[in-house]
Amino acid sequence: MLVLLDSNVLISALLSPHGTPARIVDQWRDGRFQLLTCQHQIDEIRTASRAPKFRDRLQPHHVGTMLNNLYGATVWPDPLPRKHEAADPTDSYLLDLIEVAQPDYAVTGDKRSGLLQLDRLGHTKILSATAFSSQVLHL
Repeated sequence: MLVLLDSNVLISALLSPHGTPARIVDQWRDGRFQLLTCQHQIDEIRTASRAPKFRDRLQPHHVGTMLNNLYGATVWPDPLPRKHEAADPTDSYLLDLIEVAQPDYAVTGDKRSGLLQLDRLGHTKILSATAFSSQVLHL
């Protein structure tokens, strides 16, 4: 099963090591699913982790470990096609990645981006972290 985790899910996993996003990331590390990412997302996480609102809350070595782990995921090669526009323009690349890579699931916690309202893009089911955890991983 190929899964795209939105950057907000990955950052939430770093912020709260006992929350649902962290349990999802743990399941990926345990081999329950294959993670899909791209260089744009890796760069986005690196940049976001240095933002003032996260700088004091994130341990640099935990961020570094996650970034290194992401390179072990399925990294879609650049460039991505620029076909979609999300309500939150910074998430448009996720829609493009979903279209070209066609993961089984895309998981997001961002209600502003409009991803959850889509429900599906192609055959990709779009779920919240809570729904993915309970409905798919049965946690």
